[in-house]
Amino acid sequence: MANILRVTTPPTGYENNVRNNPQNQPDKMQIHQPVDPNRVARPDGRNDANSQSQAQLSANYDSNFGTFVRLLRDTPELTDTMSKLMYGGMANLVEAGIGADTAEDISTFFQLLKMTDAELLEFLKNQLSGSVRFQGPFFALMRDALTNAPTVEQRTAILAFLKRYNDMSSGKHLMENIKDLLNDMKKYMFHEQRDLLEQLAKGLQHRGPQDTAGNTARLQQDIIPFLAKYIAQTRNMGTLRDLAAQLTYNAARYENGDLDQLIGDFKNLLKFPSFQKTFEGMDEEQLRELLMRMNFEKAAGKTAWADKFLNIVESGIRGDAGLENRQVFENVINSMLLNESVYMPVLHLMLPIELNGQLMFSELWIDPDEDGSASSDPKERTAKLLIKFDIKDVGFFDLLMVYEKENVSMRLFYPENLSSFEPEIKRGMNEILDRNGLNCEYLGVERSAGSIPVSAVFPKIFERKNAVNVTI
Repeated sequence: MANILRVTTPPTGYENNVRNNPQNQPDKMQIHQPVDPNRVARPDGRNDANSQSQAQLSANYDSNFGTFVRLLRDTPELTDTMSKLMYGGMANLVEAGIGADTAEDISTFFQLLKMTDAELLEFLKNQLSGSVRFQGPFFALMRDALTNAPTVEQRTAILAFLKRYNDMSSGKHLMENIKDLLNDMKKYMFHEQRDLLEQLAKGLQHRGPQDTAGNTARLQQDIIPFLAKYIAQTRNMGTLRDLAAQLTYNAARYENGDLDQLIGDFKNLLKFPSFQKTFEGMDEEQLRELLMRMNFEKAAGKTAWADKFLNIVESGIRGDAGLENRQVFENVINSMLLNESVYMPVLHLMLPIELNGQLMFSELWIDPDEDGSASSDPKERTAKLLIKFDIKDVGFFDLLMVYEKENVSMRLFYPENLSSFEPEIKRGMNEILDRNGLNCEYLGVERSAGSIPVSAVFPKIFERKNAVNVTI
C-alpha cells in the first residue's frame, strides 16, 4: 500500500542507537494508560479499542495503521470544524475582501443548501449513490467470492481486480487531475517550452474506458519524458518537480484502469474453481459488455454543492480569510481525507443543509453489517448508525441508532441548555418514529456529557475488522 499517511522510517543503522539510548528509556515507575476523567467512556466501560488492539498499535507505532489511529484521535471533529466554518468562517472570507468568483461560490453554496423535507431525502439518496461505487448484482457476487475464497492467492487476485476496477471507474476524475496538473506546471516553465507542453497535452480527453490506452501512450511516450528532460536541463527541483511527481502518480493510476487489463484479470479469476462456480455462465466478453454499459458518472451534477464548497475551502487555505482563520479550513480538509481513509470500514456522509430556514451541519456514520453476518437480505443484518448534527443557535446532538430485524433502538444526547425540554424532545422523537412506521424497542433521551467518539461506537475501526475497503 502506498504510504499515503507519510509515515517515516528511521534511517538504517540508527535503530539500535535510538533504542539503547538511556535517555529514551521510559520511566518504569510511570503509570501506563492513566484514567482520563475528561474522556467519554463507552456504556460498557471499554475504552476505544480492546487491550489486544492497543498492544498491536504499541508494537507497530510506525505503521500506517498506527499513524491513522493517532490522526483519528488528534484531528478535530469535522462536525465542530464545519459548524464554525458555516456559521462564521465563510463570513470572514467575505469581510476579508475575497475575489468575485469566491463570493459567488459562497452565495451559490448556501442557496444549494436550502431544502424542504422531501428535498432532504433526495439529497441524502444522491449522497449515497455517489459514495457507494461497488454496488449492484455483479459486486454482490464478487463479495460472496471474496468471503468464500479458499486460498490466499484467490483472495489477492480478487482484491487486485477490485483495485483495477476502482482506477478504471475513476478514469475521468484522474484525467481531470492530470490536465489540472499540466496547466499548473505551465506557470513554472519558460514560454517556448510551455507552448510545446500545451501541444503535447492537446487531445487528452477521457470519454470512456476506450480512451485509456491512447491517453496512457501519450503520457508515457511524450509528456512525461518531455517534463523529465526539461526539469533535468533547468535543474528545477522545486514546485515543478513536485507537480511532475503528482502527475506520474495519477498517470500510473490511470494506466492501471485499462479495460483490457481488467478483463484479463477477470479471465484469470475464472481459473479458480470456486470463483468460476460463483460466476457460472459469465465470461470475459459478457463482462466487457457490462462495463461498457456502465455510467461511471451517474452521480455527476448531483453534488454541485461539493464543487462550490471545495472552491471556498481552497480560497480559505490560501489565506484569503486571514491567516488566523486558515487553520479552520485546513482542519476541514484533513478531517475529510481522514474520514475517507482506506482504514475507515464504515460509510461516512456529510450533510450541510438549511432545512426550513434552519442552518445545520450533520455527519452520518453507517455500518450496514454491524454483526458481520454478510447476509444477502438487508433485513437479516444489524445496522448501526451514529449521527452527529449541530443546529445553529440550538446546539450539538449525538444520535446513536441500531436497526435489527425491522426494530429500532435509539439514544439521543442533547445539549445541556435544553435540559428543561427533555419531555418534549422525547415526545417529538416518538412521534417521528410512529409517523415513519418504525417499531422502537428502546428510546433513550439524555443530556450530553460530550461528543461521542466514532471509535467508541465502531470499535472495528481499531480492531481492523472489515479491512477490505477500496476508496476513491
